Amino acid sequence: MADLNSAQQQAAEAGSGPQLILAGAGTGKTRTIVHRIGHLIAERGIAPHRILAVTFTNKAAAELQARLGLLIGDDGGGVVSGTFHSISLKFLRRYADVLGYSRSFQVVDSDDQKALVKRLLKNRNIATDRLHPSYMISWIEHCKHAGLTPEQAPEGEWNGIALHELYALYQRELMQHERMDFSDLILNAARLMREHEAVAAALRARFDHVLVDEYQDTNPIQHEWLLLLCGEHRNLTVVGDDDQSIYGWRGADVSHILDFEQAWQGAGIHRLEENYRSSGAILELANAVICENEGRHEKALKATREDGDKPEWKVCNDEYDEARQVLGRIERWRSGGYAWSEIAVLYRSNRQSLPLEQLFRESDIPYRIIGGVGFFERMEIKDALAYWALLNRCGDGLQLLRICNKPKRGLGVKGQEQLAAALASSGLRTCEWLDLIASGQAEGAAKKVTPLACLIRDMQAELETQPDRGLNMILESSGYLQSLTSMGEIESASRIENIRTLQDYIELSMAQGLTPVEFMDRASLLQSSEEMNESEQDSEDAISMMSLHRAKGLEFDCVVLPGVEEGLLPHQRALDEGEAGISEERRLLYVGVTRAREQLLLTSARLRRFFGEMHYPLPSRFIKTLASEVLQQDTFVPAASHEQSAGGGLGIGVQVCHPSFGEGMIMGMEGAGDATRVTVQFRRSGTKQLMLKYAALQLA
Repeated sequence: MADLNSAQQQAAEAGSGPQLILAGAGTGKTRTIVHRIGHLIAERGIAPHRILAVTFTNKAAAELQARLGLLIGDDGGGVVSGTFHSISLKFLRRYADVLGYSRSFQVVDSDDQKALVKRLLKNRNIATDRLHPSYMISWIEHCKHAGLTPEQAPEGEWNGIALHELYALYQRELMQHERMDFSDLILNAARLMREHEAVAAALRARFDHVLVDEYQDTNPIQHEWLLLLCGEHRNLTVVGDDDQSIYGWRGADVSHILDFEQAWQGAGIHRLEENYRSSGAILELANAVICENEGRHEKALKATREDGDKPEWKVCNDEYDEARQVLGRIERWRSGGYAWSEIAVLYRSNRQSLPLEQLFRESDIPYRIIGGVGFFERMEIKDALAYWALLNRCGDGLQLLRICNKPKRGLGVKGQEQLAAALASSGLRTCEWLDLIASGQAEGAAKKVTPLACLIRDMQAELETQPDRGLNMILESSGYLQSLTSMGEIESASRIENIRTLQDYIELSMAQGLTPVEFMDRASLLQSSEEMNESEQDSEDAISMMSLHRAKGLEFDCVVLPGVEEGLLPHQRALDEGEAGISEERRLLYVGVTRAREQLLLTSARLRRFFGEMHYPLPSRFIKTLASEVLQQDTFVPAASHEQSAGGGLGIGVQVCHPSFGEGMIMGMEGAGDATRVTVQFRRSGTKQLMLKYAALQLA
């Protein structure tokens, strides 16, 4: 116990019965769990094999086992540790037959699960553009996370389809094939204890003490699992932090840790508040952010390191200026001796990565997307660009094959092969071949794409009048946007959000004078994996870019949090949900702040393009009222609206400033209203023709 501080030691040596260890970010929770297990063995005489340690990830379980091995030797001394899923699987290997399964059942992998669902939907004549297999799987998982069998599931519908009936059919199929899916493992282990008292008694008698990590992330079925397993001996120790509960969208319920004392009468409460990760200045900001949340366990992180540099908040002109400011700060950190791998950019929404990726690529800054893919590598972006390229007569055969059956047009694998063969044998460019098809000269499989070819032909006359050169028009008229809704509300909203970001980027690029071919070249260069050289791919010394949710559990010397503004952090969906959603968003910011060890930069934009329009977001409610002693701030000046700037003295000969091109002079103007175009001579960037509506020009 010599390695522990007094709070950690008190928690490790706590008596029997329920114990809640509230472990703030960076306060040594894993060390405390390991020493508590050591104490139970060495001082309380508990046999190692009668102690169960439950984690959420295999990585956490492996780390726990390794630390136990270092502390007590003998490879952990026989302590049983694993994830909820792996422990449940062990229970089911012994008792699955009680539920009607073979004990030798197999766990279905994600590919086979998706194939099973596709087959089920096909047998019931349900097209995937009405109900996407991924959405059906996620709906069933949501039911299982809530502890609901098909008989208990709500009568949910999607596009007129009864989801609870499909859930029952899906479970019947799994049983017939002697399979369980991943979510079944915990649900069925809970059912063993819920429905069969003899089995419950045997499992309860197996362990004298149970310890659980990251308790704030438990969903209802995991909560029930623990109640059923520990309800008799009550020797349950849980470790977690309600201030880091950020997974409500996937079923985690923060009330489990908030109401622990009510669920487990007489529970001991222990607070770990000494932080060994971050500087004092960063912890001051973290405490100031999270203390505004109501309904939380009172605690405050205490620094064990010096104060260090004060976190800074910069207000930028727009998302591209924001990217430049971020790059400038990162280069300063780099020149100060920090490695690329010690720097992270953590964002709320994946669409925020585009300007950053573009600038990092142009500046030869090594970066990697963690837990996701680059903006231009996302499915919906590749699909949208394929449509757009074909509409703008710069698409190829691969792009046609990519979207020829999106949405469904009756082209199976053989049909697509015939389509490719017909295009190849024609000797024509893809755009010319589509002209031929649109004129009524289609044969065989090509007839299936005649409506698409006609749509492309008819729209081409309007391209010059469309700031996005027809992207939104083709995606709506083809039914592609509508087809995304089959993926469910949240998934489809995220994908459509990415497409709208692409639309904004196209409009900006077209206003800067790029041709469609030049734009596609730029997009190709931003598809990182092909263009990166081998040494860059293999190097681990790269900036990490990821979502805030993905960053939990990680730490970096230097952290950037872009887009700390209303509508992004807190996200608009959370604002629509009300106080519970806003509280989780505040916890998300707290998690982001506490990832930083030494340097922290927060940014927001005065202007952000979204859904083809200019938005003028307000600073996030989480930081705008913080004292300057806690957060070094820019003075926030709201951006002028388009109407103000359009009538605010702009004219030929006027000096202006552009967020990307810098200072310049207006040399010419033509058109009126939203169609106004300006010619600007910039000092550094030369002459540019810009759409005034999208140019975000400010008087110099």
